[in-house]
Amino acid sequence: MPEILDHGLFDETRQPTGDFEFYRDFFNGEQAEDFVELLKENKVEFKLEKSRTLLEGTITGYGLVPHSVLKLRATDFSLVNRILEEHARNDQDFIANHYFQTYKAAELLEVVQKPDEWTPEDVVVAHHLLDKQGVIIPPEQVENFKQQRIETLMEGKEASKTWVAVYLLFVVFGGVMINPLFLVGGLGMGWYYWQDKTIDSDGNKYFTFDEASRNTGKAIFYLGWVLLGLGILFWTWLPNNFRLF
Repeated sequence: MPEILDHGLFDETRQPTGDFEFYRDFFNGEQAEDFVELLKENKVEFKLEKSRTLLEGTITGYGLVPHSVLKLRATDFSLVNRILEEHARNDQDFIANHYFQTYKAAELLEVVQKPDEWTPEDVVVAHHLLDKQGVIIPPEQVENFKQQRIETLMEGKEASKTWVAVYLLFVVFGGVMINPLFLVGGLGMGWYYWQDKTIDSDGNKYFTFDEASRNTGKAIFYLGWVLLGLGILFWTWLPNNFRLF
């Protein structure tokens, strides 16, 4: 169970208002503390949650479960991104020791083209190393990369046809046989495919799955309830002589 370590800026007893979204997780406590200090310096409210399931690395190891999870308001994502970018540009040791130093120009260009898959600090380093290699990307091109990526992500991804078929079977069996385990699983995944949303690195929300997958999820969700109603009627009114169970 998560333990909230910090609720705000300077008054630790004050609960911040508004919805907070996942921004970054940390597998190292010192990194989390450094990040929090940077947020406090810039007066950005946050929530830092530490997992109670950690066993201090004695059994499971530190790499299996994040040490802590940091959440921000979605409206602050872009601000924090800019803060991190500026901080990275001014940290020459960070740039000099970054593992991107071994990357070739084509690999660094991919980082710039898909900034959502990397941290803002990583993107800054990629730009810096590209400049050193003589690959100059105009600011307008960087913006085009970003917009194209946003458009691609907002189209949503296609749900696995195999898993969709599995959850369809779940609602059919769960509804007809009135099996709560299968029914809840099928209904839950139908809702997930239909309504789940993803938040991007700038705090913008969009549907996780494409339109076809969302329609399928919606159909699974409603079909489950319809079959449940029919199942109840069937098992309620079926003459005892014809019942199998």
